[in-house]
Amino acid sequence: MALHLPANDPEEESQAAVWGFLWVLVGFKLATVGLIFYHMQTVETGIFLGATTWYWLPPLAVLLAGPILFRYRLRRVRAKREQLRRAEWMLPEAPATNRHRPRHGVHRP
Repeated sequence: MALHLPANDPEEESQAAVWGFLWVLVGFKLATVGLIFYHMQTVETGIFLGATTWYWLPPLAVLLAGPILFRYRLRRVRAKREQLRRAEWMLPEAPATNRHRPRHGVHRP
């Protein structure tokens, strides 16, 4: 008995190809700008690169805003959850030293 996989939608494949192309374009642009600035570290080079690549800043800001806003909201929700848990069980406020717990797998002697 053969396993039949569903046929891929041509629209999904073309969308993946477009996104792949755009990410390669962004990566190549950043690598080129970084290489130029690395080899010519002058104020004039910085001004020239800034003048010719300013239009890349809004998309970069949008791309970086998503993860930053997500982490900010996650911290707020976790703090609110801890506050509600402490209020429900009538626990005292946590000391300042316990607020920053080590990550999983990090053991300090």
